[in-house]
Amino acid sequence: MVEIIRHGLLQRIESAHEPIVVVDAVAGMGKSVLVSQLASSLGTNVWRSDLPPSHDGPPGAVIWDVPPASVEIELDGDFLDGDRRIVIAKRPQTLIRGLNRAIVYRRVLRLDEKDLCYSVDELTAAFGDAAAQALSDRTAGWPFLVHLLTQGIHDEGDIVRFLMDEVLERMSDGVFVDLCLALSGERPGSTQVRYLLTDAVKEPVSAAVNKTMSRWIAEATRAPGIAAAYSARGHETDAILVLQRAGLHELALRSFLAYGTFFIYVFGPDAFDRVLDGFPAELAGQNETIVTSLALQALKKGDVPRAQRLLADCYGSRANNVLKVLSDRAAFSATFRSFRLVMLIYEDIPLSDELLEQATALLSEFPLNAHLERGSIYNAILEFYIRRRRFEVALDLAARALSHYEQAGVALLSFYINLHQAMIHLMIGDAIRARRSAEEAAVKLARAPFHSPMDTRLLGLLEACVAYEDGKPEPLAQFLTTEMDEFSHGEVWATLIEFALQYGSQALSEHFSVNAARGFLDRWRTYQVYNRQFRLMIEVREAVILQNGNRWQQAAETLASIQSRINRTWVEAAVDELARLQDQDEIALAVVWLRHLVFNKPDRAHLGRQLAALANNLNLSGRQRLCVEVWQAFVARRQRDLTAARSILQKAFEKAARLGTVAPLSEERVFLHELTTDKRITDFLATMPTAQSILRRLRDAGFSGEKLGAESELTRREARLLLMIAEGASNKFIANALGLSEATVKFHLGNLYRKLGCNRRREAIEAAKGIGLIT
Repeated sequence: MVEIIRHGLLQRIESAHEPIVVVDAVAGMGKSVLVSQLASSLGTNVWRSDLPPSHDGPPGAVIWDVPPASVEIELDGDFLDGDRRIVIAKRPQTLIRGLNRAIVYRRVLRLDEKDLCYSVDELTAAFGDAAAQALSDRTAGWPFLVHLLTQGIHDEGDIVRFLMDEVLERMSDGVFVDLCLALSGERPGSTQVRYLLTDAVKEPVSAAVNKTMSRWIAEATRAPGIAAAYSARGHETDAILVLQRAGLHELALRSFLAYGTFFIYVFGPDAFDRVLDGFPAELAGQNETIVTSLALQALKKGDVPRAQRLLADCYGSRANNVLKVLSDRAAFSATFRSFRLVMLIYEDIPLSDELLEQATALLSEFPLNAHLERGSIYNAILEFYIRRRRFEVALDLAARALSHYEQAGVALLSFYINLHQAMIHLMIGDAIRARRSAEEAAVKLARAPFHSPMDTRLLGLLEACVAYEDGKPEPLAQFLTTEMDEFSHGEVWATLIEFALQYGSQALSEHFSVNAARGFLDRWRTYQVYNRQFRLMIEVREAVILQNGNRWQQAAETLASIQSRINRTWVEAAVDELARLQDQDEIALAVVWLRHLVFNKPDRAHLGRQLAALANNLNLSGRQRLCVEVWQAFVARRQRDLTAARSILQKAFEKAARLGTVAPLSEERVFLHELTTDKRITDFLATMPTAQSILRRLRDAGFSGEKLGAESELTRREARLLLMIAEGASNKFIANALGLSEATVKFHLGNLYRKLGCNRRREAIEAAKGIGLIT
């Protein structure tokens, strides 16, 4: 056996100006060999005993090799305060009383594992150049590893067992957890464990750590201490998992209850799932916090029926009667009622004034510093006002929720509020403020200490929609192509669905095809088949897409199939009633039916009054109001009021420029085509830089001023008839729809056939498709 003389270390110890030298390292680092070499060099003996050496012994340096089992020892005070040299070799878990005082006064030289590892030069002196580098690479200079390999012992099992018995078994819980976290890459290793993290030894160390952890958990003796150490370092998930693995579920539950359903926002969805999976089913069914957490887990995965079933299984069907839950303080805790309120965000339940009153009253049951609970109540009420198009109130509530979440220090919840703010601004039509809120949302999401794929997709969709408002369709097209399927299977709520349906279907219809947009809506229809409100949104969006694809008859049939008092007959008769509509679904239907009338019967009496009444509806979104203004300009032109048409369009363009948005105008291209190809209007707009800027951005976004039939010189009436026969409309249907006689319809069809060089309908449709007039 080759003995490696530690010349460098010996020289360092002998020349140290500090009177006390402490060699503090785990087993296998060569402490005993080092002090033996030092004793030989100094011509003295090594003191090996639990009892401390006496200051009054023989003169010269004292060398003390403390036995491994020693827990706490006391050094002679004369050594601590005097100048006599003492060298102490011990393990880290051995405490020397009074040593810290000497350290403070800089009377101690400390050597640890990194100092005791062999250098390449030391290995070269012992084994030669070729062997030294290979040994260093395989052992990182660990004395015990060097000894094993040079003795021909290569069994990694021996190394793992040595680490378990001599290194890990004697570690404190805190140091052991530091090592676990360092090995997993979750935090840098402390100085006490850094020597265990070199590439050369990381594999056996990892194996030893895993086996040691399993043994301690199986025995359950050290699990509480390990869990406490994880918790003290901010790793609550690992703390709970350790307790669960040890079967200490009551202790695990106590730790989880400190966060409750907010655990997912503090530690992330993956940690949330792992912790919930670790609780036994019998405990999960009995504890309110576990039940509501499982319900939240279902909501986050887009499974609202499962969330409702979980609550019903535990509390009965009354748990899904939200009004009863909120009003019954005796039967349900404030925390449960708060959760049940938040769950409303995801459900297809009408939001009544009574429900809103009960929700607001719930705030009084939580103290002002209950930031997570109060923020979540404001967040739920916020959804009420968004659905009612009370955007100013919604923004105020969002600010209140954000203030609470910021004070709670939960970045992900702040992200959700910034996300809501951005969506509200987009609904208002203010793309500039939406962009600012999106930027703030990105900052908040980056602060979350975990990765949340669904929330990353939410941000991606928001940023793509903001870019779309600026006339840049590529990010949204990319999102729809690569992310939309995963997105649609995750967490969804009414406002988010409306947001996704609006922008997704518009982008696909404008930049791909009507069929692509309808396919997109069909996927959502499949996923949200149980939700009445979502189905209505999808039907309304499909009608708009069909209208923009010049399939007006099919759009009317789609709208007519919706069961609502807001049908074509109601809209045709309504004037002042349009200004008083409050329900967002009824407003959406009225808007699309009125759009149908604007296109098909722009000369209709009272149409101008109807549009004015709708524009005055305070519950209209800014986006809807901008669209109505385009229709007003279109109707004014058709009714030969060119001055009004130019003035209205000018104001609409100025508003769009001020708000930084072009997407609502782009969707009204069927009306803008006619307006922007009228030379009398375009000459007027050419004198206004703002209008020119909007037109330029519309063109950049793919807007074209060419009208259907321009290449073939079809009249407006002939182009309209071409679209209707392509949809399969009969002469009688066309006559009724346009207010013409069947003879007049035949006359116009004859002109249409002649211009297309055809004799019958099928030939005309094929010819029109061939030259790109219809799709």
